[in-house]
Amino acid sequence: MNLRASDRAVTVGELTAVIRGLLEEGIGSVVVTGEISNFKQHTSGHRYFTLKDADASISCVMWRSRRLDAIPEDGTRVMLSGRITVYP
Repeated sequence: MNLRASDRAVTVGELTAVIRGLLEEGIGSVVVTGEISNFKQHTSGHRYFTLKDADASISCVMWRSRRLDAIPEDGTRVMLSGRITVYP
């Protein structure tokens, strides 16, 4: 879908699908370093946190199926590998 050439407004779902495709096909898996903040263990078992550095931050999810040896504290520097995507 070419959003720039569209003569109609797109839905949030359509826009999210385009963004997801661009991220997954254009970047895919990545290794990134940063600092953990706002780590939360959800009742579902998934973990939610922000990975940040001096210039930017990204929201992250670690699925409950992933083993975690210790609960990271805010400010913990980490090197993570994962897949870049966006969820509708």
